[in-house]
Amino acid sequence: MKCGVGDYAAHLAKALSRRTDATVAVLTDVSATPKPSDFEFEVLPVARGWRMADVVRIGLAARRWKPDIMHIQYPTQGYGRRYLPWLLPSLFRMAGVPVVQTWHGYDSRRMSRRFIPNSVLAGGLIVVRPEYIDRMAPLYRWLNRRKHLKFIPNASTIPPTQLTEEERSALRLRFSSIDSNLVVFFGFAYPDRGVELLFQIADPARHRLVLICDLNSSDGYHKAVLEYANREPWAGKVTVTGYQPAQEAGQILAAADAVVLPFKDGGGTWNTSIRAGVSQGTFVLTTARERHGYDANDNVYYARPNDVADMQGALKAFVGRRNTAVKSSLNSDWDSIAQAHTSFYEAVASSDVQKSSSGLLVQK
Repeated sequence: MKCGVGDYAAHLAKALSRRTDATVAVLTDVSATPKPSDFEFEVLPVARGWRMADVVRIGLAARRWKPDIMHIQYPTQGYGRRYLPWLLPSLFRMAGVPVVQTWHGYDSRRMSRRFIPNSVLAGGLIVVRPEYIDRMAPLYRWLNRRKHLKFIPNASTIPPTQLTEEERSALRLRFSSIDSNLVVFFGFAYPDRGVELLFQIADPARHRLVLICDLNSSDGYHKAVLEYANREPWAGKVTVTGYQPAQEAGQILAAADAVVLPFKDGGGTWNTSIRAGVSQGTFVLTTARERHGYDANDNVYYARPNDVADMQGALKAFVGRRNTAVKSSLNSDWDSIAQAHTSFYEAVASSDVQKSSSGLLVQK
């Protein structure tokens, strides 16, 4: 299933399954039914569109599996506009199962009322952005006051790729001429990702663009991006690869002269696309609200959001620069992340036991 949060959940479950102190199952939708050999953990594909009628199937699957902790990720594309995923924490708490939530995206200006029950609920809350709690609106910070809060950074979902110069040259020639720089965008093509800005930031006389993303002409925004790609001065100089498996995406990122991610609202350490580019040692040009300029340790230039001139200058100055050591502060690993999660699970579960003994919660 093509979803950044789903990809994160799969990597986390895989890392947890390598540990001796955790047994993992992923409860998901029937559309994600895997082959038995696809994963090293159990998959429970029981939801059928996350409708309210799925409550019984989810409850029976959980009862059979008997979890010590239920950990739910928000938000994901798979939930759509269904309400059930937002009610599951309360339902599991009523059943006596401690609940941990991870909130990936947050915008207090568009905070949905669906977050309110999840905010009031006791349990654990993990965030992947370091300033997440501070940026919460006062109301939501107050509603979450009973929770155990923990910042746990994420990591790249694309494995680091080591290419020889011959391999890099051969891969580059699939998309670019010898005398052109290869500029790559990687991720989902949403309006806030600023994909259309690439056609202003890059120079068609010197650059070739590769868009590692799905573009569907039936989507209004995607159609506009495709029109930019197919008309002058970019006609014939843009490759849209569509969805690529992790290994293939990593190879393209490793061969690139620059990974350009012009997020309109600013990016940061939580963004797995930024981490994916950094993990390959490739120069990354992105945007941020909290910082500005070139970070030599990470080989990342942070421009101001929507400042095309700033991004043009940075691309011209740093295109082709590689971080051969790749000793970046953004290179956290999934095993360390799994360790932080298990420690947090223990703290949340221990707190629930203490509350149960005082009569506030019925222990399963």
